[in-house]
Amino acid sequence: MTGGWRRARPLAALVALAALVALLVGYKPSLSPPALHPRGVTLASAHAQVLVDASESEVASIQQVTEFRAILAAQLALNYALYLQSDSATATLGRELGLGDRRVAASGPYTLLLNRTNYAPVRSAPPQPSTVDHSYRLLLDVDGARPMIDLYAQTPSARSAVALVDGARALLARYVAGQEGAHPPQREAAVVLRALGAPVAGVVDPQARWQLMLFAFLLVLAVGASLLWARRWGRARAHLDGLATGALDRLDDPPREGADDWPHTRRVLPWVLAGFVAMLFLVPFDAISLPVHLPVNGTLDRPIVVALALLWLCSLALLSGAARPRLKLTPVHFMLMAFFAIALLSAVVNAHALASMDEASLVVKKLALLLSYVVFFFIVASVLRPREVPRFAALMVGLAVVVALGTIVEYRLHYNPFYELWGKILPVTKPTGFDSIDSIGRLEVYGPTLQPLELAAMLAMMLPFAIIGALGAATRRRRVLYVIAVALLLAGGVATARKTSLVVPLAVVAILAFYRPRKVLGLVAKLGVVLLVLIHLASPAALGSVISQLEPGHVNTALTTTDRTARYDAVAPDILRHPLLGRGYESYDPQKYRILDNEYLGLLITVGLVGAACYLGIFIAMLAAAHRTIRGPDPRRASLALAAFATVAAIGIASALFDVLSFPHVPYLLLFVGAMILALREPSPATEPARTLAARPREGAGPGGLDLDPLNPLPLEPPPVREREPALV
Repeated sequence: MTGGWRRARPLAALVALAALVALLVGYKPSLSPPALHPRGVTLASAHAQVLVDASESEVASIQQVTEFRAILAAQLALNYALYLQSDSATATLGRELGLGDRRVAASGPYTLLLNRTNYAPVRSAPPQPSTVDHSYRLLLDVDGARPMIDLYAQTPSARSAVALVDGARALLARYVAGQEGAHPPQREAAVVLRALGAPVAGVVDPQARWQLMLFAFLLVLAVGASLLWARRWGRARAHLDGLATGALDRLDDPPREGADDWPHTRRVLPWVLAGFVAMLFLVPFDAISLPVHLPVNGTLDRPIVVALALLWLCSLALLSGAARPRLKLTPVHFMLMAFFAIALLSAVVNAHALASMDEASLVVKKLALLLSYVVFFFIVASVLRPREVPRFAALMVGLAVVVALGTIVEYRLHYNPFYELWGKILPVTKPTGFDSIDSIGRLEVYGPTLQPLELAAMLAMMLPFAIIGALGAATRRRRVLYVIAVALLLAGGVATARKTSLVVPLAVVAILAFYRPRKVLGLVAKLGVVLLVLIHLASPAALGSVISQLEPGHVNTALTTTDRTARYDAVAPDILRHPLLGRGYESYDPQKYRILDNEYLGLLITVGLVGAACYLGIFIAMLAAAHRTIRGPDPRRASLALAAFATVAAIGIASALFDVLSFPHVPYLLLFVGAMILALREPSPATEPARTLAARPREGAGPGGLDLDPLNPLPLEPPPVREREPALV
């Protein structure tokens, strides 16, 4: 009885802790008097519109005015929207709502950049954070083409939301009347604000508080149970890890006689994977639509993944021994499957709403793309061998250097070799902004991708492998080649003129320095100036442009940042409407709603807190697997695992800078690197000719073909040698 209670006591304490956290998420305690007060989780929203019109236009139709006057009215709408964000306007609205000396929070517009300069003007007297009540938000939007102001209010109740938008419209009317009273215009030039209907308001989701409390309870319970399990089985796992460590061969040792590792192999699957990796770097496959009718997007990668999956299934069914793909489920596999299940569940739960909004087809296409990611990872993780990891890493660095050179050519000569050359063979659709200047003066550089941010992230992913290659090069020649590769990867990323091209590489260097401080910082100190010179020579003026966007006085005022954060304020109702499972995977079309450039925020809207937690769990599982190898006894495995660790962490950071899952180059590479991490944890397979399953049961299997001990990677007694048969894969 005592022993049973001792074992159950930690679990009971965990349940109590989870309940307490859930309670504090939904309610705020007070001591005098002792009570629980609901937190401001419930959110109400209201929407109203104002038309900036002329006095003679009694019918509020934009087509009845000249183009010049329409542009002038649209500019006035922008000015009025900016006025409502001023300190005096937000303070007045706060007093009218009964907030005392606190202001309402205001932001916008967030639809267009409207040809503004890159940096927003610095306000002379910005409001103090303590004087702004963020429970009351006023969001303003104009589209630049119509003289229309959209006012959105987010408050704790529908009544106060209506009061906020009505107060904003009345305040704007008083402001316009005051301006015209001070400077009377001609009658035909007088401005009239027309309210287009009554405000539409409502509570976003009355059950949001309870859903958040349930999520907090389950999250604490899951994390705590994992920690308890790790503590309980720590000694046993340490013992197994010791056995596994002893069984791992060193990658720097000569391979065993008869080894069948890529590229010296007759297995077909590694060669197909190498071709797929080459396609990821060299082909704008997401812009190539094959002339076939498919229920999903007919881009080039889909039929290749299907063919790869069929070949993989044939290998599982026909082969045995070392040539057979080794399918071993890990936490990374489970997190990927959980994320796909949540994405599918979110679409099923919201199927009726998605069909009503004509978004079901988009969700189906995105789910098919997500399934291709999952299938691709399962294939690579089962095929890749430990001794093949350094060779694939070198291949990817070389391909990334080719991409960087093509990017530099595009930046300097305005010629994209990837789109231009492949366009002569296959039907390639160029991006809409191809070889143009964006609204803040940056050249749109795409490389083989559909988005400059994706290109910058893809080059940054290979940077850790190039740095590790420079640190561990056995010869001076290889070290010089890797240093040149580092410079070209950085120069290619900087040529995109995106802040990501410096933010993510700096994070990569910081991660590598955390594990190898002396070597990494020593390399930076020795070659820092050389790298800067090479980057400047390869992409002149691009480095200065990116650095200027990251300067302390500009990083918070660059419009690429301020317009993004203004959009973040507007999506709180979308998150709280379906906090647990979201509104349907990838159903938040940026062209229809808002461009968020944040994968985490997009997942909170589309798959909810549960789906976002699973997405983070994928990164955590990969990083945890890599960390164990980094601390292992084999220096070569540890170095490769460290590079892969930094790559995964880089994409975890980049997910906050753009919607990663919408651009397939990066997810495919991320999952390939994740499979490399898992391969480094396995011993090299015994040298053995391939045989069909009819010859004998799978190695390491007991009666009925079941695995005897999946946690112990020690090789079992070698099977009797039989006549060699040709390897199919």
